[in-house]
Amino acid sequence: MRRGILKNSRGVTLTEIIILVVVVAVFAITFIPLVTENMVANTKAKTQLAAYEAAHQKMEELRNTSFDTLASGAFQTPNVQGGSGTVTITPDINGDGQDEQGIVKADVQVAYPDRGQTKTVTLTTFIAQ
Repeated sequence: MRRGILKNSRGVTLTEIIILVVVVAVFAITFIPLVTENMVANTKAKTQLAAYEAAHQKMEELRNTSFDTLASGAFQTPNVQGGSGTVTITPDINGDGQDEQGIVKADVQVAYPDRGQTKTVTLTTFIAQ
């Protein structure tokens, strides 16, 4: 009766176990840093998206606000951990020092912490009477 390649079919040899451990270790050393980097990038993207959504939501609120009541100021960003928002209403839209009539520039900025730095998302629009 032929037993194939292995002549000793009693079990696994120590050499085979060592080779298996080395292969698994090489696999782990190669892919664990990639998984870690992916998790960090995913967290950063989620935070940036939350900041963008907060700015967009505030911009929509401004567009639905009466023109005469538009005002600069701060706003809360509850979905952005550690974030803060500001609205800047500028009646001088072309920078010539004179306020335009019936149109303003609205800047919405959301700042958020990111690994020791402050990142920002800024949206700008013009709102007419």
